[in-house]
Amino acid sequence: MILRLLRVLPLTVTVTATVWALSTNPLARPFVDRAADDLRIALERKVSRAATSDWIEGALADAVATRDVDRARMLMDLSADLNRPVDTRSAETMIDARSGWAARVADCAACMADVSTCPTLTQLASCAVPFEMSPLGDLNALRRAGMAWAADETVDELDVGLAAIGLAATGAVVVSGGSSVTVKAGTGLLRLARRMGSLTPGLARTMRVPIRWEAFPGYLRGSARLEDMTDIAQLNRLTATAADLGRIREATTTAETLRLVRLVDGPEDAARLARIAEAVGPKTTRTVAVLGKGRVFRATIRLSRAAAGTLILLWLTAIQLAILLGTRAAALLLHGFVRHDTGRTAPVPGARPVRAPRLPPR
Repeated sequence: MILRLLRVLPLTVTVTATVWALSTNPLARPFVDRAADDLRIALERKVSRAATSDWIEGALADAVATRDVDRARMLMDLSADLNRPVDTRSAETMIDARSGWAARVADCAACMADVSTCPTLTQLASCAVPFEMSPLGDLNALRRAGMAWAADETVDELDVGLAAIGLAATGAVVVSGGSSVTVKAGTGLLRLARRMGSLTPGLARTMRVPIRWEAFPGYLRGSARLEDMTDIAQLNRLTATAADLGRIREATTTAETLRLVRLVDGPEDAARLARIAEAVGPKTTRTVAVLGKGRVFRATIRLSRAAAGTLILLWLTAIQLAILLGTRAAALLLHGFVRHDTGRTAPVPGARPVRAPRLPPR
């Protein structure tokens, strides 16, 4: 009996631990968000493995072919940080050609006139962003909407919603001492990305704010409240997304945020990208460029310890049950073979032995 109990003791302990682990319901939410330091280490490790010299050279050749100065500079910095031997002569020649004084002045003038013509995001950030992120940019957006509405033309409701949030945040900055600066910056970036055409259709669709046009003139005059002109719940969702973009800008730069906004398809993407930017910092753009959106976003979560422990216990339980059942089946099968062989060769009790007949001599 003691031997039998000792044989089933490991299985009993494992099953008991598994039942207790399952009672805590760890598989209801098996994945949890990584901490900032853990996320940074995981992403840096993945980038170091993926960004080989061949990969950087191919990406740098594409940047030179498309005359993408920002991407070329980012790839050159990446090769230097990772000590990857890469030929950068063609990229340096292209950057020098676009970095002359006369070229910068001409590009900046064109950029201020039309943001879609900015050759680099850095010039966009220095030439067009200051105006668009100021209250004058919000008022200009409302002016465009008012003129379109008066002319019975299509009005960009997202642009109007962003301008309304921007003006409201501007007032909050004065009152609260700067707590809404992030929201104000995010609305300016979203509006600028909208005019650049880099706002994804999914984000534009989910961020569209309904406007009650009968209250629009009163809001411009200051006689109507913001909640009289639009849906506050939808406006709050847009505000949260703008705040996430503002967090990205604080962790990186304005130019990098305008490039990263192309990856945002909804509020969830904006929140996750903000977490990545706060963990990786200025390396966010190159991390996404090397790994891609899917791999970077998947790296933000990990299997929880409780779920991992429960899965290990389930695996141990299955293994021990298989061993126990296999041992029992093998014993029964061996016992059956022994009984069958014994019944065929053993003498019958009470029977006389059969002797061979004696042959006569010749």
